[in-house]
Amino acid sequence: MQVIENIKQKIKGLSGDNKSVLTLVGGTTIAQGLSFLFSPITTRLFSPEVFGDLSVFTSITSIVSVIVCLRYELAIILPQDDDEGFALLKLSYIFAALVSTVTGMVFLLCGKTLYYKFGARDLAGYWYYVPICLFLTGIIQASNYWLTRTRQFKVLSLNKIVPVVVLNLVSIGLGLAGYRDIRVWLFSLIASYIANVAIFSKTILREFEPKKHISKYRFTELIKKYKNFLVYDVWGALINNLSWAIVPILMNSFFSANAAGQYSICMKVIHVPSSVIGASILQVFLKTASEKKYKGTLYPYCKETAKKLMKYTLPIVVLLFLFGKEVFHILFGSKWEVAGIYTQILMPWALVWFISSPLTVVFTICQKQNKFLIIAIFNLVTSLVSLYAGKLLNSDIWGMIFFSITGLILYTVSLFLAFREAKKSDEAYSEINKICR
Repeated sequence: MQVIENIKQKIKGLSGDNKSVLTLVGGTTIAQGLSFLFSPITTRLFSPEVFGDLSVFTSITSIVSVIVCLRYELAIILPQDDDEGFALLKLSYIFAALVSTVTGMVFLLCGKTLYYKFGARDLAGYWYYVPICLFLTGIIQASNYWLTRTRQFKVLSLNKIVPVVVLNLVSIGLGLAGYRDIRVWLFSLIASYIANVAIFSKTILREFEPKKHISKYRFTELIKKYKNFLVYDVWGALINNLSWAIVPILMNSFFSANAAGQYSICMKVIHVPSSVIGASILQVFLKTASEKKYKGTLYPYCKETAKKLMKYTLPIVVLLFLFGKEVFHILFGSKWEVAGIYTQILMPWALVWFISSPLTVVFTICQKQNKFLIIAIFNLVTSLVSLYAGKLLNSDIWGMIFFSITGLILYTVSLFLAFREAKKSDEAYSEINKICR
């Protein structure tokens, strides 16, 4: 009992940011744990072909979902005025409806051809799931940023857990009932999205009450004010997403299906600390950093966050850098030792990427999305060149080495630029204060 009391006291003594991160990390960790526990059941109920079709579907929707709100959901956190933030929330909902409708029309006309090209013929008859998933994703993304703005981190944490439970329970239930094709997973995905919306609906609907927010902001004015999201951020997000998605495709094309599989397992392990810790810190960082900008203390906050990320991830990086091959052999078996070698090669890059990724939102906060776009373009180009160099040498290992070196350089530059933008923002704030005095 004394131990529990000590833990409670320590939690009470945490700063607001640390409590928020702890809340989100707790929700993410539980969600990851539940997903892992459900996996042995789902993999026995459904065939690899079904999971293959599902991966094609999720890849397509994930690429479009990055821009479903035309990135205006990121702007929800930026204004000091809650009325302006709420107007941006409504604008994001409108864009989600428009983009999902247009995408739905494309898949109505060309969906069969696309699915046949990707080798997922079983999806051809279910084109309508794409616009439904995209619309719900847009609503969820925009609402999550509003919840972040209003610091509803407990709701956000619950949003990470419940959809995972619904997704797996519905699919397992239908699988046990004898339904084991791709329709089960598509239906389960929709069910999980609806559960997600249901969790925050009460909180969000309160904001639509009459006179809660003054409608003094025109959508055309907001689109113009935050045009950098449309002009730069949309393309940056698309290119950045493509740079991640294209690597396993190139590994398969340049080397072998085995190399692509080894890389996918390697990245799955590398992404664990990012999805558990990094994503949670990012959610809190985005809101707090936007507040720090208006106080002229953005640069110190960025340094503090970078130190936290370094502290949390360095032990994992060192362990996998030194013993990656052995760790993979123990956890996954001898056939996955190459994935362990890839992991050892990528660890220096992974460390800098893990630290710099959350801090790239500084470009958004400071309305410098053009710089993020340039970084995303270089990321795509260097990925292509690195793996092609490995192909010329007929070596996947050298491909990974080049990929790690170029990535390390690129994300170091990205981190430096983020710090510089934060410092320039603080200096501008100081100059304005001097003039006002």
